[in-house]
Amino acid sequence: MMNESRTLSHVPLWCCGLFIVLGGIAATTAVGEDRSGQPPWKANPPIVTVTKELYKMHAKPREAAQVSMAYVGPRLELRQVHSVESRSDVADNVRARWSSDNGRTWSAFVPIKPSTSHKYGDVPVREHEGCTVFDPAAGVLVQMWLRQVVTGGLWHNFTYSRFSRDQGRTWSNPRQLRYETGDPFDPQTPRKATFLNHNEGYVGSNILVRSDGTLVHCVAHANAPGDVKNNERPWRMGSVLFLGKWNQQEQDYDWSPGARVEILPEHSARGLMEPEVAELRDGRLLVVWRGSTHGWDGTVAKLPGHKFFSISSDGGQTLSPPAVWTYSDGTSFYSPSSYHRMIRHSATGKLYWLGNICPDPPKGNSPRHPLVIAEVDEDRGALRKPTVTAIDDRQPGQGDIQFSNFSLLENRETHALELSLTTYGQEPDANDWATADSYHYTLALVEAAPP
Repeated sequence: MMNESRTLSHVPLWCCGLFIVLGGIAATTAVGEDRSGQPPWKANPPIVTVTKELYKMHAKPREAAQVSMAYVGPRLELRQVHSVESRSDVADNVRARWSSDNGRTWSAFVPIKPSTSHKYGDVPVREHEGCTVFDPAAGVLVQMWLRQVVTGGLWHNFTYSRFSRDQGRTWSNPRQLRYETGDPFDPQTPRKATFLNHNEGYVGSNILVRSDGTLVHCVAHANAPGDVKNNERPWRMGSVLFLGKWNQQEQDYDWSPGARVEILPEHSARGLMEPEVAELRDGRLLVVWRGSTHGWDGTVAKLPGHKFFSISSDGGQTLSPPAVWTYSDGTSFYSPSSYHRMIRHSATGKLYWLGNICPDPPKGNSPRHPLVIAEVDEDRGALRKPTVTAIDDRQPGQGDIQFSNFSLLENRETHALELSLTTYGQEPDANDWATADSYHYTLALVEAAPP
């Protein structure tokens, strides 16, 4: 699949500074240790074998190479997006290409946009793609799309839905996900208060297609009615589940708001961030959020760094109060403020979580290593500690490297899990955080391997 890549699998650990991780990475931890005092990813037998490939190098210093990939049709159709990043969270030179044969061959690149940051008049606004999923019932590719307006140090976020009938080459007009009254966006007055302070929501990390065909998406940084400082915070404390159904007559999706929750800044200083939604075997919905110990307004949470979770037993109409996510034996683990994903594997039938677990209490976003995979205990909606396996970890000589912000899919032919990940912070000098390369990881599940 990787016709730009240079394979580095089976390279010795001491060669080129690159390595293959088989689940046994040394670390120390005060949380979630086994009886030997080792962290789970050091003590456990691995549930995956990992191959790491250098896929795309940065073209010049302080300009990160970004690559993401997703299935965009019912069979082997892939869409891959490339960009570069020299400013935090801003993608430049965004372009895409397509494959109809699972990545064996690719189309020429097509420009998408010069930058995700631009201006309406003198107002800086960021607009970029979010998560996608192919909806087999409607026969379209669905995508969430984010608009951000910054004013007075406050980040106002708005999530839109759009769809494509040609695998992401063209799109319908974005429609805002709304859970309260408020005006639509006006490009002539982008800071209009009747738009800016209503229906806020940052895109979640996935769109779930439930077993009954309903789409579920959870937005972060939504307005929090219980927060007296809601309109003063850089990031808002709420989160809202949305349920989507294809409207045959309108030829578009109807999105209705469901459960709405919020968290105290004493628990997560930047609120409920980057939610991921999964359907458990019994039909319940599990939502897991990224939290943060430190806020952009100087707020410091009283809890150490964790992920937070809620359960819905009624299809997303209500959610349990957000709580610290733990192992299924009740012990806790530390996790930085970082991206994470869940995926159900077609061969094992099991639900897996991929994200960062750290041995010591994190501070804000750091450290984003190691990156691990673990099974989800679907009875408890928690992680199974005996399955925690390291995918990659920091090596001597590297900076505060990040194994985060990855795209994830299950290869529809090999059934391996595949990640595209840019290693921000790989250089020793923190000022060179954007001197970063894109890597491709292939995770073969041990129990899914052929006999």
